[in-house]
Amino acid sequence: MLASRPTTRCEKVARAGDLVAILGIGGLGHPAVQFAAKMGFRTVAVARGRDKQALARQLGVHIYMDSQAQDVAAELTRIGGAKTIMATVTSGKAMSAVIPGLAVCGKLIVVGVGIDPIEVSAFDPIGASRSIIAHAPGASIESQDTLALSALSGVRPTMETMPLERAADAYDKMMRSEARFRMVLTTGL
Repeated sequence: MLASRPTTRCEKVARAGDLVAILGIGGLGHPAVQFAAKMGFRTVAVARGRDKQALARQLGVHIYMDSQAQDVAAELTRIGGAKTIMATVTSGKAMSAVIPGLAVCGKLIVVGVGIDPIEVSAFDPIGASRSIIAHAPGASIESQDTLALSALSGVRPTMETMPLERAADAYDKMMRSEARFRMVLTTGL
């Protein structure tokens, strides 16, 4: 008779009190930070530079990490490892760098899309039962649930508006990476 091997039982979801990191606090990341904080997670915001730290604190983060000034994976590991890291950035290199900061059974959830690949050593996921999953938002029920949670919890996006007549200016600003989170076109209605 074969002896059964012990297996790691990984919980499927993070629970209130767990350490959750949001990689990138731009267009997708700034509401993600708010949702994580409102849901009771110990919330970490990871961004390049110190210029977003004050905003991150206003959005509810408990810890801010500057990926240009510190080894984010090492720092996440030092404080216990992240149960979940939501990657909203478009840099595969940035995503690759944080994987070792996941806790045992931690999950990297990829929602940002970039052209460079995410590179992973086989040891990083296998050694600690970590996983990398991707999610393409867009189902109507997800939008409905998100709007309901936003209304209940007070999560609000930061938007910059321009009239429809200035759509080309808004697009140019977005393409120059000068838009602050979301560019929204308004009409006279």
